[in-house]
Amino acid sequence: MTERRDYYEVLGVARDATAQDMKKAYRRLAMKYHPDQNPDDPTATEKFKELTEAYRVLSDADTRARYDRFGHQGVSGGAGASPFGVDMDMGSMTDFFESVFGSMFGGGPRTRRRSGQPGRSLQYELSISLEQAVEGTALKITIPRPVRCDTCGGTGAKKGTGPVKCQRCDGRGQILLQQGFFTMNTTCPSCRGAGQTIKEPCADCRGGLVEKDAEYEVTLPPGVADGQVKVIPGGGEHGRGGAPDGDLNILIRVEPHPLFERSDDDLYCVQVISWPQAVLGDEVDVKTIRGSVKMKIKAGTSAGQVYVLRGQGVPHLRGGGAGDQHVRIDIDVPQKLSSNARELVEQLGRELGCEVCSKHPSFLDRLKSFFA
Repeated sequence: MTERRDYYEVLGVARDATAQDMKKAYRRLAMKYHPDQNPDDPTATEKFKELTEAYRVLSDADTRARYDRFGHQGVSGGAGASPFGVDMDMGSMTDFFESVFGSMFGGGPRTRRRSGQPGRSLQYELSISLEQAVEGTALKITIPRPVRCDTCGGTGAKKGTGPVKCQRCDGRGQILLQQGFFTMNTTCPSCRGAGQTIKEPCADCRGGLVEKDAEYEVTLPPGVADGQVKVIPGGGEHGRGGAPDGDLNILIRVEPHPLFERSDDDLYCVQVISWPQAVLGDEVDVKTIRGSVKMKIKAGTSAGQVYVLRGQGVPHLRGGGAGDQHVRIDIDVPQKLSSNARELVEQLGRELGCEVCSKHPSFLDRLKSFFA
């Protein structure tokens, strides 16, 4: 099986290319490799399909984000499938090309019209806690979803009537336009490519759709990260005229945690210990995302020193263990000391050979020294 090329490489653009940059690149290369322009080149069709597949993924913000994070696997429905989970034939590739640029090849106007209007994909932002991201979770969400109208069956026409042939395109779904040296077929603006219009609209809906609450159960695996997208295929707007439903794209947002910060699959926190613990060493209780564990503090530990608890971080999303927890030590130095405690500290300082300010001179002492 041939390894699939990087989509950015296929389009010949940088990974930070803008949408306009990619559209320009796609237009130039699509015109170059379109099969109608290369009837004697047996490789043109495959090049055109590869090019269009790359642009379909990268021109959509959601699929581009999944591709940037997970590569081809993040936007594929399975082995041998297109980025949208179905095998794409030449017809669907050309349809997409024409939806972006209009039909620029071929001798006469095409009479093919759209068999329906696919549903739009819906977006939903789901907030979860860090604990839920670490352990995985299953949540129920309710969102307003455009669904087919029961009154008109999704046609958008008044009950007892139906769509009529579009007068502007004569039912073809496309009209012929002249642009400079090019004669092109483009989608009819009156019927939007359907070849039909509604003369008497349904009073209960807008274009065949009504909004109703829909409930979904969203299952997130352990290790899910902020910014990842969970896709529920077919969970978006209902398609019309037999066209497929859109998807529901759920953007994961992990809420900030009061104790831990996350970087990839590692967690970071601060552990405060006393000065005697830092000097003498100790065993302390350290909070992890799953509970508390014992951690040994070595004698002579200094502020800022980092201890690592292996495997106490976030589970790897693809399995095989977890990240680590990094514990930075902070030392609690007393702000006030009793006279007895101060004397003991001074005595210890002298014992250790440290500089010790055993007595702060009074104002009277400083005054006497000044006139001496």
